[in-house]
Amino acid sequence: MKQLYIKQKVFSLSGKFTVKNQQEKDVYYVEGSFMQLPKKYSIQDITRKEVALITKKMFSWLPKFFVEVNGQKF
Repeated sequence: MKQLYIKQKVFSLSGKFTVKNQQEKDVYYVEGSFMQLPKKYSIQDITRKEVALITKKMFSWLPKFFVEVNGQKF
């Protein structure tokens, strides 16, 4: 199983961070929406092509996210 690591800044307005592999090389880039509801995160590969879109559900008791890959929701 491949392990990935995320180092996200706690106080970041833009919500940009990278996902690294075990060798600490960038594998994915994540860009969060700024001042947009619902909150969305675009997952991009190293060529900056979007591979997934994560949307946070606005009103739920616990955090709930919807994942879309290649136009299909999971």
